[in-house]
Amino acid sequence: MRGRRARPEDAVAVHRLIAHYAAEGLLLPRTEVEIYAHIGRFLVLVEPASAASTDRLLGCVALEPYGPDLAEIRSLAVDPQICGRGLGARLLRFALAVARRRKVARVFAVTHAPKFFNRQGFQTLSRQALPEKLDRDCRTCPKSPTCKLVAVIATVCPERVMLPVVAAAGNPVPTL
Repeated sequence: MRGRRARPEDAVAVHRLIAHYAAEGLLLPRTEVEIYAHIGRFLVLVEPASAASTDRLLGCVALEPYGPDLAEIRSLAVDPQICGRGLGARLLRFALAVARRRKVARVFAVTHAPKFFNRQGFQTLSRQALPEKLDRDCRTCPKSPTCKLVAVIATVCPERVMLPVVAAAGNPVPTL
């Protein structure tokens, strides 16, 4: 298996995977058109194809830019038939490596699974510490008043950090 940037021909499979988890209320729904329009933000983990077939999509993740110093991990999903094999962590590491190459200072996620991100070095923080996210997505979300999602953040390119972000416990966000 290998990680690579998503291609336009991956859009249908990425949509199918995200739709599965959106139906369970674990991811925000995304239309196939939206995914196709933003396919350049997606990274995928695939099982390479044989000469007679196409790559099999094992998982996906999007790296959503919020300016030059901040990006969001979105739509992190693994084929439900192969969950529990560390592929989510592998996709996350791949996304962090891409963010590092792009010199993004910090990466955050808003998630139902903060412990997963904590194990990868992310720190929990208040969603209010991410006004960019609140303005872009949360204010228009119908679930916002009762939202149980947790914000997590990590520094991936410390030389780009302008101001320290403080995690929920009052400690500076560590560098991955």
